[in-house]
Parts: sequence; C-alpha cells; structure tokens
Amino acid sequence: MWKLLSERRYPFTQKGIVERYRAAKQLLLLKEQGWSDDTLAKIVKTKEDMSDCRIGSALFRKLWQLEKARTRPRQLLPVLVTSVGMPDDVRGELAENQALVAAFHPDLPPHDPFWWELSHTVDQAFPGQTMSQKDLLARQLHQLRYVISSQQAEYVRHHFRSVGETDGQALARYLRKLYPWWHLKKDYSIGTSARLHNKLKFESGEKRYPSGYQSFNIKILIHFHTEFILDSQGHFLNEMDAQKVEEIGIVNGASFNYGKAGKRHWDLDVDTVSPHDPAFRNRVTKGFRAPNRSRKNDADYERSYFNPEGLYAENALSSHQQTKLVERDFRRMLRKIAIFSST
Repeated sequence: MWKLLSERRYPFTQKGIVERYRAAKQLLLLKEQGWSDDTLAKIVKTKEDMSDCRIGSALFRKLWQLEKARTRPRQLLPVLVTSVGMPDDVRGELAENQALVAAFHPDLPPHDPFWWELSHTVDQAFPGQTMSQKDLLARQLHQLRYVISSQQAEYVRHHFRSVGETDGQALARYLRKLYPWWHLKKDYSIGTSARLHNKLKFESGEKRYPSGYQSFNIKILIHFHTEFILDSQGHFLNEMDAQKVEEIGIVNGASFNYGKAGKRHWDLDVDTVSPHDPAFRNRVTKGFRAPNRSRKNDADYERSYFNPEGLYAENALSSHQQTKLVERDFRRMLRKIAIFSST
C-alpha cells in the first residue's frame, strides 16, 4: 500500500499528513473490496478523488472500467458483491436493506448504462444453467437483484416524488422526463405479464391477499433489465424495500433482470429463485401461489390468471383483466403528465 501511496506526493505539513492518512485509509478499504494493485496504482497516479467509492460514483466507474479491462467476469463480480457488502444470505430487515442500498450512489439512475454492463458481465460469468448451481457468488448475485430493484425505486422516490404523491406518480414523471415525446418509440414497456407478481394464498377456502389488502399489481420494464412493480394504490413493491418491510413486497416484489428476454432470462433470473432465494423470503412466501396460465377447457382453469370466474378473479374480472385496468390508469397518468409538461 505504501508503494501505491508513493505515486502521489503529499507535503510534509499537517494538512499533507492528514491527506496521506485519509488516502491510506481509503486504499485499505478498496483493497479489502478486492480491487487489484494495478488498478489502484493507476487511480493513485492520476490523482483521482478517492473519498467516495459507492457503486455508481465517479471513482467506482473508473475502478470498474480499469478492472474490467484486466480481469475475467467471474473474477470481477466478487469485487462488486464485496463493495455492496452482500452477506451469504440477506435477512430482509429494514436496517440491512437500508445499509445495502446505501452502498450505491444516490444519483445512479435506473437507466444508467452500468446496469446493462453488469447484466452482460453476469451473462458471461455464468454460461448455460450454471447460475442455478450451488455457488456462493451465484447466490449473492441472485439476492443482489432485490437490492438493485430497491435502489432503483429509491432513486425514483428521491428525485421525482413530491410530498403527498405516490410512487406511481413519481415513476410516471421519471419516465416522462426520460422519454419526453409520448408518440416516439420508448425503451420501456407497460403491460408485460405480471402474473408471477400477483400471488395469493388460499386458507380454509378463503382467499388472502398479502398484507391483507386487495391489489392487482403491474410491471414496468426499462430495457427489460430494470423492473418496477406497482400495486393498485401506486406503491412500489420490493422484497428488500429501504423504506418499509411489507408482506406484499416480499411476496410480489420487483427484481432486477440479468438475462435478456428468452432463455437467458430463465437461466439467470427465474431458475435461480429456488436454489438461491433467501431464507426470510422462503418463510414469508410459503403458501402463496401465482395464478397459472391455463386457458378455458384446460385442467386447473379454476386457478388461471385468465379465468373471470376463477379463484384469482374479482368482480367477474380475471386477475389478468384487473391488472389491465391498473395499467390503463397508469398510462392515463403518463399522458396527463405529458400534456401538462408540454404546455
């Protein structure tokens, strides 16, 4: 470490000694996170500000690019999970959720190219179905998906939600700013199936919604990787929310997608749930089941997402039809924001 510090000269004054001490302390932290000496030497030599190494900070971005250029994806990802502070198994407690989200820079937006770089890195590091195998790094990366979704929700709340507004209103404003021209092609989607995010529990013949309130939840995707889940009341649903821990969020919450739509999504995001979900989520989700995809005349149509008279239906509308109504309301809100913003 002292050899690294020798790359940068500090005056022999009280201020210089303090600066050298701070630099040494920060270098120790970066070394503990796993950044290589070669990468750190380049950072010191170019006199980068080392005071903020949160994920998404200017320092982190330079460290990431330097390390990415010299090492393989499988060796790069442990540095990330260590930098975040991922445990072997997250507990889902509010204090832990907040601490993990705090490892990210608050100005790192959901549409930042870093997220696509990360997805590509995970895709390269875990070919085929290897992400589902018993592997601590794979487990940490799977659970990191919940942290990322929570961080992205916090970004929208912090930057776009005014007092008295819902998360849905903030998300609409964020999307409006990101894609200001309503009639042009946008890189987000509203209406992707949210079937897996509308789980219910049936006990003694009674239907129970998580958290005890009726909700039909919708999904909004950006570049497919970034995922937001909104309930009927316009609240973000997250497994590891940084503002509140709720059953509905743990059961039906959002998770960042490493894979692209198709087989790699299943390899990296879907098939990993069973082997790598944290114990706390397995406990909370026990007994909750998503509606199936059966069509009329199919077996078990009673539990279908599309059955207007089935177990998941409400007011003679299927769960799918109910989510479409919520999507319609969200689209209307987006249009109103677009019209208001253009005047």
